[in-house]
Amino acid sequence: MLNLYWRSKDETRSLAEKPFKSESELEQYVFDNQELLGGDISVIYRQIRTGSRQGIPDMLGVDQDSRVCLIELKNAEADEDILPQAVGYAIWAETNPDSVKAIWLESQKKPDGVVPDWDNLDIRIILIAPSFKNTVARMAGKLGYKVDLVQIGRYSAKQEEFLVVDVVEAKPPGKGKPTKPMGEWSWEFYKNEHGEEAALQFRKAVDAVAALVRKQGWELPYNLNKHYTGFKLGNRVVFNVAWGGTFTWNLRFKLPESVARRFKGRHWEFQRYNDIFGEALFRPLKPDSPEMAELKPIFLEAYRYVSGRK
Repeated sequence: MLNLYWRSKDETRSLAEKPFKSESELEQYVFDNQELLGGDISVIYRQIRTGSRQGIPDMLGVDQDSRVCLIELKNAEADEDILPQAVGYAIWAETNPDSVKAIWLESQKKPDGVVPDWDNLDIRIILIAPSFKNTVARMAGKLGYKVDLVQIGRYSAKQEEFLVVDVVEAKPPGKGKPTKPMGEWSWEFYKNEHGEEAALQFRKAVDAVAALVRKQGWELPYNLNKHYTGFKLGNRVVFNVAWGGTFTWNLRFKLPESVARRFKGRHWEFQRYNDIFGEALFRPLKPDSPEMAELKPIFLEAYRYVSGRK
């Protein structure tokens, strides 16, 4: 049993579990607090529970890699029965891209710079529950789709709420082939997609950010994705090096727009703010020799903003 306590300067308070009353309440909570999903997903559709559009997931979104995200929620411990349901949604999306595109076009919250490949949809499945049985992670790794198993627990103390979010890693298959090849992003992939010179610039930028992270003593591992390389605190992206075009790249930070607009530099230029993903985009004026030191205050602000630490 998990026991949580809130320790402040003057007291230690026990946190009482505050379960969601229904799947509808959990769904509304996640929709209103989408940063719980990691900050790289934008929900563009919520199923209106009136009996229409049956056979599609609770929520549908897109991520910053232009993948279509199929989001399904359970308000109780989920067992392996949730996986055939999720695969059914994925098959529906792959065989009905026009239906997914219609939902996309109807949405009033389409994020800038994100457009799914309608001729070859890339699918990401997000399953949300208070907990998952151990068999779910093992079986999810055999599906051949990118699967996120997100455990969300809610606790309270007086008038404050505390969320525990744990992303369970789907275990890759030990034997046999997945039903659909999964994308494997690498430096070689970047080179093939963006050219040798641009890929080298991108890698130098990632290495420079990684060096700054190490110097600050932050635990922010990074991973390569199709369109960006993100540095994460837990499951939340703090900042990332992203492709802005075939041969161009930029840095993106999770922080308030007001902070980004105050920046004045000689080596970097604030480009724009993405309201949907809550991130500021900065362009290097000399992409072949980016000067990260000038952006150190922005890195610090983004880390404080996401972590809540001083």
